Amino acid sequence: MLRNLVRLVVLGLIVHAGVHIVPEFWHYLQFKDAVEEAATYAGRKTPDELKARIASLALEHDVPVTVADIDIAKRGNTMFVSTGWTAQLEYLPTRFYPYDFIVDVEGRRDRVSDLAP
Repeated sequence: MLRNLVRLVVLGLIVHAGVHIVPEFWHYLQFKDAVEEAATYAGRKTPDELKARIASLALEHDVPVTVADIDIAKRGNTMFVSTGWTAQLEYLPTRFYPYDFIVDVEGRRDRVSDLAP
């Protein structure tokens, strides 16, 4: 009887952690993928236009990133985007752990002339 109660409590804690942690990582992965796509297909956008696009992607993916948090550098045909935020992950009820999510992507737009032998 006591063993089953302990198993039930442990299962409840695992479910609680999963419900509160998995969505944060899911939003991070979706946002990182969207930022990489935006950097790769930036075309002739200015860094300020790309920052605005990434800030709108942050709103779409429930990520607390503002335009001021985004760093963009362009070298040649490669666009480097860097941003990050700290989330409070709740592993146990009322126990929070700060976790730093960092997005560093390199969007390289290959030209057809670069691909020719």
